[in-house]
Amino acid sequence: ATAVYAVMQGFEGPYHWMLKSDPSSEQSGLGTLQLKMSSGRLATARNDGRDAANAVIEWASQLRGEEFGPRQVIFSGLAPDLKAEVEHSIKSMVEWLAQDVVRKIRDACGESANFVRHGCDHGDFVLSTHRIEPLLNLEIQGDGTSERLSEFDISNGVINQPYLETLYDYEILDNNMDRIRRLAEYRYLEILDSAAEPIFLGFPKQSYFLPASRSGFTQGYRVLSSSIVGQRSLFRGYGSSRTTLPGTTTDFLSNLISLDQQMPVLENKGHLDLVTNFIETSVLRGKVNFEQSSGLPLREIAYESSDGIFAINQTSSMVSELAPLILFLKYLVRPGDLLILEEPESHLHPAAQRQLARGIVRLVNAGVKVLITTHSDIIISQVNNLLALRQASPELVEQGGFEPEDFLQPEQVGAYLFRYSQQLGGCETVPLEIDPDTGIDEDEFASVFEAIYNESIVLQRDRN
Repeated sequence: ATAVYAVMQGFEGPYHWMLKSDPSSEQSGLGTLQLKMSSGRLATARNDGRDAANAVIEWASQLRGEEFGPRQVIFSGLAPDLKAEVEHSIKSMVEWLAQDVVRKIRDACGESANFVRHGCDHGDFVLSTHRIEPLLNLEIQGDGTSERLSEFDISNGVINQPYLETLYDYEILDNNMDRIRRLAEYRYLEILDSAAEPIFLGFPKQSYFLPASRSGFTQGYRVLSSSIVGQRSLFRGYGSSRTTLPGTTTDFLSNLISLDQQMPVLENKGHLDLVTNFIETSVLRGKVNFEQSSGLPLREIAYESSDGIFAINQTSSMVSELAPLILFLKYLVRPGDLLILEEPESHLHPAAQRQLARGIVRLVNAGVKVLITTHSDIIISQVNNLLALRQASPELVEQGGFEPEDFLQPEQVGAYLFRYSQQLGGCETVPLEIDPDTGIDEDEFASVFEAIYNESIVLQRDRN
C-alpha cells in the first residue's frame, strides 16, 4: 500500500495547470501557463518557450478561415517542429514525474530498497509502470539515480486545437512581437495540456492514505498538530535522527489537521455524499464532523448521535476508527481520487464490517479508486456476495434491501495475497483470480477455519 501511494502521488497532476492571465486580453498583461509541479519547475519548452512559440506561429500562418477556430486534430498531423516540441515537453514532464516518485518513496520509507527485505540493495529495486494505450513505459531503478523513460507514444492521439486567430489580433497585441510570442507560448501550453492528458489518464487526481494506526492519531491529533505544522521536515527525510513518523502517517495527520480550518463541504462530489450518509447511518449510527459548543471548549472532531454530541475521545474505538474516513469523504476525496484504507475492519463488529464493505463498494461505484489491506474474511465474503448480486433475481435484490450502487462487476476488482515463503524468507505477492460467479478466492481464510475446526474435533474426541 505504501509503494502504491508513493507511486500514485508521483503521478498526481503533472498535466494540471495553474492558469495565469491570458495575454490576449487587454487587461491581462503578459501572463503565462505554468505546471503545478512540486519541483517548482515550469513546463514550457526549450529556450524559454521561444522554439515552441515560433512553431505555433508557423502552424497558425498555414491555417485559413474556420481552421483558426477550436477543433480536434490528430497529433501525427501537426507540423514536424510543433510535434517535436510537444514530444520534448512531455518527455520532460514524465522524467520530472519519475523524480517525484523517487522523492515520495524516500518520504515514505527512506531508501527505495527499504520497500523489500534487507537483503536487497539499490540495484535490485526496480519499479515499472506499463500501459499499452496510449503507450507508456516508465522504469525507476535503485535509489532514483537511474530513472529511465523507456518509451511513450501519443502519435495516434487527438488533441484540442486552441483558438489561434488571436495571434493576428494586432489591435490587442499592438503588433508587438514579444506579446505575440508570449500568447503563442500560452497557446502552445494549451496544446501540450491536451496532448499530455491521455498519458496520465486513469491515474488518480489525488491520493489519500488512511493508516492502520489512524484511531489513536485521531484521538490525539490536536496534541500532535503543534509538532507537525511548521515542523514537517523534522518528520520526513531519510537519515535524520529525529525522523519518528513515516511519510504516509505525516501526510494523514497533515490532511486531518487541515480539515480543522472550517473547510467547506466539497461540491461536484457526485454520489459521494450518499455514500458518506450510508456509512454514517448504517455503521456509525450517527454523524461525524467538527463541532464547537458549550460542551466542547475547542473545535474538535465530534460524534453526534441521538444521545447528544461527544468529543471523539469520548466515543468508542469504532467511531474514532471511522471518523477520519468520514471527514476525508466530506472534505477531501473526489471521484477519480485514490483512497488507500488500511485494515478497514479494525475495531468493527462483524455486522459493521458487512455494512462497511457495502460502503466501500459504493465508493468504487461513485468513481473513487479504493485500495484496502485486510485480514477480514467477512469483508472479502461480502464483496463476493456483491459481485454475485448482479446475477440475482430482482425479488432477491429487493428482499435483501440492496440498491443499484451495491452491484459490483468482476472487472472492478483486483485482489492480491501476500503469502509467506520459507524459501524467500518473506512474503511473495500472488494475484488472485476473480471468478465471475464466486468472486475472490478465499482458500487462505478457509484453510485456517478448517484447521481450527479439525483441532476442535480432535480436542472434543480427546475429552471423550
